[in-house]
Amino acid sequence: MKLRHYETMFLLHPDLSSEERKNAIEKFSGIIKKDQGQIVNIDEWPLRKLAYKVQKQAQGYYVVMDFGAPGSAIEELSRNFRLDEGVLKFMTTKLDDEFDPVEASKKYAEKVTEEEDVGGKAGTEEAGTTAEGKEE
Repeated sequence: MKLRHYETMFLLHPDLSSEERKNAIEKFSGIIKKDQGQIVNIDEWPLRKLAYKVQKQAQGYYVVMDFGAPGSAIEELSRNFRLDEGVLKFMTTKLDDEFDPVEASKKYAEKVTEEEDVGGKAGTEEAGTTAEGKEE
């Protein structure tokens, strides 16, 4: 069975407790593992204000899962997202036709390192620009 590299982002209802969110994430990751998929990373975001209301909700919890799985797992995952009332919205993107868990982990680690480096530099530059603007 050929594994492909996917990324899924889903939005959870803001009224879900921490335990309910963890159970939902375990349920969805279990679907992937059941179909011989491998999870690279699960990134849980804190409660965020949404740009527009989704199912009459102005806030939600985002979860991003990076994994390798066969196509059948994606079908089952999508079916379960639609059935779960705690999921407001979801989107799955195929990143690559080939999945190598070691390479995917390395790419994720590099991506995180780059984001941390860029975030630190951008914050410093913005502070310098603001200070210059105040002096003028």
